[in-house]
Order: sequence, then structure tokens, then C-alpha cells
Amino acid sequence: MSTASPTPEHTRPYRLWSRSGTWMVLIMFAFAFAMIGLMYLYWELHTRPFRPLQMAIGARHPNSMPRVIGGPLKSKQTGTNPTLRMVVVVDFDPTIGLPRPAVSSDSDEDRVTLTDTMTVSPRIDQMYGSLLHLAKQTTDISNFQMIEIFLEHRRPEKTSRTLFASRPKSEWYERYPTDPLAKPAQAPVVPSAGP
Repeated sequence: MSTASPTPEHTRPYRLWSRSGTWMVLIMFAFAFAMIGLMYLYWELHTRPFRPLQMAIGARHPNSMPRVIGGPLKSKQTGTNPTLRMVVVVDFDPTIGLPRPAVSSDSDEDRVTLTDTMTVSPRIDQMYGSLLHLAKQTTDISNFQMIEIFLEHRRPEKTSRTLFASRPKSEWYERYPTDPLAKPAQAPVVPSAGP
């Protein structure tokens, strides 16, 4: 008697995994709803503390499309300062009169970083003062050490121009006090050489 040897695995017919189309569609919908729910939960937890500030900026500056977030600069990095970031669209070019990056042309995106040696226009000063006042009114900013403000001007058919400013919170509020009795910080007055 001969014993039949089993058929080698590589010669067996391939059997397709089959499920009905209805089940596949239901699985796809369940996956989509789960992803939407997770995205909503993440967004809700990530932006809820800053929503009053975002809504106040939108009410004070219509069409500014504000975005406000806060936290460490890089969540995986230790030792970074907690930072409040405000991104606001403005209807004027905030980079006019400021030195542009060397490679920029009229159609390139410009992101000018504000330094202490640069002087900005009174319109930008008013915007900074307004944003800082709203931040102090609507949000608990005691946990933040740094404040970053992005003023973005979107140009039709061209890339945007952005003025970026980052300072410690104490410097911002020294320069733009929100207390009605406080006087804004001014440049020191140099006495003139006279008789």
C-alpha cells in the first residue's frame, strides 16, 4: 500500500479572502466615523482653552481668521518655554519698510522676523497692543513665558507676507501695557547739547 503524500503548499490553489460588499462598506463607514471622532476630540482638547481669545480677536478684527494655540514649542523636547501663539490675517502688508530676506522678490513669500533694532509702524503697534489686551482679558496667560505673534498679509495671486515677533511675556507687556493707568514704554530721551 502506498501512502499518498500531501500536496505541497505552493501547489495548492489560492483561496481569496471574500466578504460581502455590504460588510466592506459598513467597515469603511465605521472607520471614517471613528477617525472623524478622534480628530474632533483632539481639536476640542487642543483649542478649547484658547477659543475665547480666538473669538474675541475675530470680533475685534473682522476677517482676521485668527488661530490661537499654546504650549511648549516642541512637545517631545524638554526644557522649552510654554508659548502662546497668535496668527492673525491683516489687510495691510506688515513688512513694508522692514528689511526683507536677501532672496526675496515681489512674488516670494516673506517672513520677516522682528528684532529690537527694527521700528514698526503705528498700525502694527496698535495691532500688537490690541492682541495683548485681548489675551490678558480672555485667557489665563500666567502659565506662558513666551508670546509669538504672526501678522500675515495674504496677497491675491501671490504668496503671503508675514511679520513674526517672539518675545518673553514680560517684555511684551512692558512695551504694550494693558493697564489703563500705565504709560507705554518709550525710547530714552537724549538731552540736547545746549548752552
